[in-house]
Amino acid sequence: MIIKPHWSESSLWSALLLAGICAVAVEVHADEAAPKPVATKHQMMKECMAKQKASDAGLSKEQMKKNCRDVTETERENAKAEQKSAEQR
Repeated sequence: MIIKPHWSESSLWSALLLAGICAVAVEVHADEAAPKPVATKHQMMKECMAKQKASDAGLSKEQMKKNCRDVTETERENAKAEQKSAEQR
């Protein structure tokens, strides 16, 4: 006695493909929904100073620090505002 499977091979592959696509879509959606962490002030200053040095604008170290403090403060305020608006949605 031979028992035939209810699924043909092509429909089985189609079902597996659909399940895989659904799993990927759920994971991508979960990644998008996760809030982006706000970088610390120290990290932001470090990155800014590296950019300032790389640009080689001929500024003194103190002027670069002042520019980076201003940029860092603005970026942190913007990030916090974005985070608050995302929480309110």
